[in-house]
Amino acid sequence: MDAPDADGPPPPPVDAAPAQRTSTPITLTFRDHRGFEQSFKLKTSTKLGRAMDAFSVKVERDRKALRFLFDGERVLDESSVEEMGMEDGDTVDVLEEQVGGFA
Repeated sequence: MDAPDADGPPPPPVDAAPAQRTSTPITLTFRDHRGFEQSFKLKTSTKLGRAMDAFSVKVERDRKALRFLFDGERVLDESSVEEMGMEDGDTVDVLEEQVGGFA
């Protein structure tokens, strides 16, 4: 066997684990107009539709009758925590849809 060449470049370092994007969980609180609050621990990559469905079941309301807002912006089912710029401890406002009328 040949001895390694002392003048050659050193071998590249070997990582113990492949680089992976981690999704740190955060806690979000959903609060409705009556003051009811429910907290959810979610990964930043989680789609918010899952938490919105769970909240609607908890408050026994039709999911289609609720509107979810974060910082005044509508939260969509396919939006993720990361996409909405949410941080640990943030609150999502939950409102019941009202159909307007006229006199």
